Amino acid sequence: MFLGNVMLEIALVSLVMVGVSQVMQRKFIDKKMMKENQDKMKEHQVKIKELAGKEDGKSKAEAERRQQEMLELMNKTMSGTMKHMLFSFPVFIGVFWGLSYLFSGVLIEMPFAVPIIHRNFSFEITTTISWLWWYIYSSFAISMALNVLLKVLERRGAKK
Repeated sequence: MFLGNVMLEIALVSLVMVGVSQVMQRKFIDKKMMKENQDKMKEHQVKIKELAGKEDGKSKAEAERRQQEMLELMNKTMSGTMKHMLFSFPVFIGVFWGLSYLFSGVLIEMPFAVPIIHRNFSFEITTTISWLWWYIYSSFAISMALNVLLKVLERRGAKK
């Protein structure tokens, strides 16, 4: 413990990790290309459904060609996601190892009750949580806030 406040320390680590994850996502995942691929796949799905009702060989060949194109689009989309996971996984494993080493057994008293799930999958609403639950809740909140901020900044940049 460096700052004397476990909640603050874990929230700061969470902020850094959310930032690192966002940077990696922007580096490895082309959202514009991903959106275009999803739109193309929807078009292919509609056409495949139309062709599925037809029995002639030409329609079946067209449906197979479109399915192959969909597979190629999915592969392109997944390659960026896999690169992101490949590079972020070791970083997150290292951070979680460090956090578990530093904060093992630490309980955090929340000012309000929050839901948690225990290792045996039992559910509880409590004010006392482990460092891991605090990391999860703070990461979730920080990630949502950062995404909203980035979208606002992107819209402002697009207007100029």
